[in-house]
Amino acid sequence: MKHIVPFYLLVTLLVGSPLYASTALNFSFTDLEGTTYILSDLKGTPLVINIGSHW
Repeated sequence: MKHIVPFYLLVTLLVGSPLYASTALNFSFTDLEGTTYILSDLKGTPLVINIGSHW
């Protein structure tokens, strides 16, 4: 079980870092429900919460 935590941490960093880096840009995306998110407005944190709520 000790190897699972670093794996999820690595995945979180790989997925999260580009998302947080993109907050500096006027970048937007549409989720599966058709909701459009503009990262420059969300500033990263609400974006992570919104993605997490879909899983």
